[in-house]
Amino acid sequence: MKKLLGIVVLYLLWIIPVSADERFIPLELFTGGEIRDDIEIRFTPADKIFGEKRRKKIVGPIEWKYPGTDEIIKVYKRTQKNKQGKIKKTQLFTVTNDGQCIGRVYDQRKSGTKYIKNGCKFPLGFWKKGETRTFSVTDRGSRTVELKILKLGKKPTDCVKYNWKLFDTSGNKLADNDYKFCKNKAMTSLKIRKITN
Repeated sequence: MKKLLGIVVLYLLWIIPVSADERFIPLELFTGGEIRDDIEIRFTPADKIFGEKRRKKIVGPIEWKYPGTDEIIKVYKRTQKNKQGKIKKTQLFTVTNDGQCIGRVYDQRKSGTKYIKNGCKFPLGFWKKGETRTFSVTDRGSRTVELKILKLGKKPTDCVKYNWKLFDTSGNKLADNDYKFCKNKAMTSLKIRKITN
């Protein structure tokens, strides 16, 4: 039933005209994979070293069992090495929020390990320039993620720049970052703003 519903939704998206300031953001822009001509979000193969210092890598998809459940999901594994070449951060990502984004389900680094439900780190599917969407996330408690498209381009192969904010239940801002992802490169820039409360 879910597969049939997904096919119907994709068909409707295909026949409904897209406005000039809206475009489809493919999963391959996040993974650095080869971008296809269709508008389907698919777990295509990824094996990419990226970043200015070439210390980041994304591979997948791989199957991963969410701890405490029998649920097995497809994920991409992203790692980051330190200057000495040792892995300092490991993250697992999957498609979330009904295909509106890809988000973390697992994050392990020096500060600890956490499991995330309904995470959202990168926009997927049809988005408009300037559009803002919010998502409820479980990440060491209830959180809200806000994504805003800053630069979009018109083609699926164009770079995407967006702002990502994280808020606690009281509305206090916990993070405020700008990301840029480009064809065959995955993440090309990250601007982290210091949060002062």
